[in-house]
Amino acid sequence: MGTSILKSWQFYGCAVIRILIEPRRFFSELSEKSGIKALLFCIGCSGIYVSASLLSGNYPHALSTVGILFVNCLGMVCISAGLSHMIMVMTLGKQVGIEDLFSVYAFASGVTLLFSWVSCFIWFTEPWKWWLIYTGFRERCRFSWGRALFILGVTLVVQFFLIYSLYLAFYK
Repeated sequence: MGTSILKSWQFYGCAVIRILIEPRRFFSELSEKSGIKALLFCIGCSGIYVSASLLSGNYPHALSTVGILFVNCLGMVCISAGLSHMIMVMTLGKQVGIEDLFSVYAFASGVTLLFSWVSCFIWFTEPWKWWLIYTGFRERCRFSWGRALFILGVTLVVQFFLIYSLYLAFYK
């Protein structure tokens, strides 16, 4: 039990460092069955993000804020991976599985969550996250640059209109 926890923390630390230093190599050497590790990585990064956000902000309802932030972190990864998979299947045919796309989104989003709790860093972390996703598409999923940009661009547009429609439905 103790050695498995130690190995998990070692993988987490190595993954963060490798994504920061050499993301192309990290994504190209990612194993075929990395879905659970990617999920645990994203959960760990989300926990750090939520903790740092909670400590740096003044929230009147801290418990509900923790829940909302945590579900948002994991939910956006799942929604993004699902949208990319649907777009890929509808336009290009099935080329990779949802687990591969989820792994790319989880690792790319997770590492940027470590820095995005600082409010002004969103201007840096969001483009960085999408560049990491593009890199993951190219290296892990073996998409050509055109296909990677196409899937990424359509996913961004669909997400924008999805969020905008939710805004109009609930706040207008």
